Amino acid sequence: LDPQRTFTNWYSRRTESSTTWHHYPIDMTEATELVEDADFDSAELLIIDTPPSIEANPAGMKRLIIAADLALVLCRPTRDDADSAIPFMRLLRDYERPAAFVLNAVKPRVNMLAVKGMLDAVGPVCPFGLSDRDDYARAGERGMGLAEIPRHDGVAEVNALWGWISRELWGRQ
Repeated sequence: LDPQRTFTNWYSRRTESSTTWHHYPIDMTEATELVEDADFDSAELLIIDTPPSIEANPAGMKRLIIAADLALVLCRPTRDDADSAIPFMRLLRDYERPAAFVLNAVKPRVNMLAVKGMLDAVGPVCPFGLSDRDDYARAGERGMGLAEIPRHDGVAEVNALWGWISRELWGRQ
């Protein structure tokens, strides 16, 4: 579900020693087959990075939503991005799926209370967001995630977000 191949290209840059999961690039039209594939039943965690234009295949998107244990709706802390993300959260709520907004590309010293209030009125907002850091792109050039760079300032926020996700999914860290 990576029509721009961003994740696929990043994944191809990873070294064999850093690859710790399987990557299955598929088209949105294959979503039904994905969620019905018995090989995925044993997976503890399956991350699906959906394309921005989810309206292109509503049936496939519905299958993914219904199969999800937790949906994260990434949103930059701007009114325009909130206006775009809120309908998707409403759709997740209509299907009664657990979901939360995650603020990303958060700039330092920016007042986000109005946007957080807009989002919170529709669905929960994760207490941990991700800052706007150039180092995400630098790490990505090497096929790495920011959390894989020792002693980087951003590791704490990534780990905090992952801890929250883990507790939501499994009740543990």
